[in-house]
Amino acid sequence: MACRTSPHRSDSVRRSIIAKWTIALAVVWAAGVFLLVSLIFWPQIGIHALWDVLIPAAPALVVFAPGVWRNICPLGTTSQLSRRLMRTSGFRMGSQAQAWMALIGIALLLAIVPLRHPWFNVSGVATCVLLVVIGVVALLVGVLTIGKSGWCAGLCPVHAVERLYGSRPCVTVTSSHCGECVKCTTPCPDTSPGIRHGQGARSIPRQISHAVIVGGFPGFVWGWFQVPDGGSVLSASLWLWPFGGLVVTLVLWLLLRSAIPKQDQRRLDALFAAAAVSAYYWFRIPTLIGYGEFGSDGMLVDLRDTIPLWSVNTTKVLLTCLFVWWMVVRKAAPKSWMYRPPPAQTTAKAQSVSISMG
Repeated sequence: MACRTSPHRSDSVRRSIIAKWTIALAVVWAAGVFLLVSLIFWPQIGIHALWDVLIPAAPALVVFAPGVWRNICPLGTTSQLSRRLMRTSGFRMGSQAQAWMALIGIALLLAIVPLRHPWFNVSGVATCVLLVVIGVVALLVGVLTIGKSGWCAGLCPVHAVERLYGSRPCVTVTSSHCGECVKCTTPCPDTSPGIRHGQGARSIPRQISHAVIVGGFPGFVWGWFQVPDGGSVLSASLWLWPFGGLVVTLVLWLLLRSAIPKQDQRRLDALFAAAAVSAYYWFRIPTLIGYGEFGSDGMLVDLRDTIPLWSVNTTKVLLTCLFVWWMVVRKAAPKSWMYRPPPAQTTAKAQSVSISMG
């Protein structure tokens, strides 16, 4: 898979590309609205479309083309609506405030994912409510903050995973949201080559975020797949499996990190990132086609009479090898998720209000 280098583009060509991306994200956003409707009126269709089609495709897309994901994410589009309508308040968050926002986003991720088993995987209404609430929060955060700093690079629960998986993108794309750069966050996750989780100021919330998402996420993913759908939100196993796994791999990561030279720590992080995405597909692919451990939980189509088990196991091994090679072994020049847009030509930067949470 060849990687593209950044081309020189005139303003007219860039505007044309942005217009095409705008059409694409509008189509995806409309599909998201239809998904919300289907979760209410045709819940089984909506649940399968979200949890068994869209979500399984997302991790691989983030690994190979995080810029594409960032361009078309419906929640990202929602958060940027005020920006497109020129109605943003333009508050500029301090680095410490953004670090706390990112940590809250990780906490939301770790709370929401286990709740898929008793609530969201089995109830279209619950899933619809979840998406609407997150959408409203994304919209409000986008109104209050400048650029992508509040949601897409801050509070979004998925952003930590984007940084974890997306350090070696294959393609660099033009941003569908940033017609000009307002320097809303430093470093910019979209335009900094080789961006990774933990990069930036080493404040306490960022150190906690880095340790939890890099060291603990592989075990969290593994533990999540050890729990069947249904049951009670108060069930001990619902929380013990994913968070127990998180603790185990976090401790392992900390021990390895303390035992290796500092220059090798980035590769260690990449290895744990590859372990997390590999663990996801190791369990998710068999489940999608009927070979899941818990019967029809998470099954999209039953192919047990069509596809032999050995081919499923071979696919799991090959995918694991692919992710390890792509994210850890492969040598490639650092690439950014998106091309950097021209700087803003207005005085909005000087007029924006700086806020900080410590």
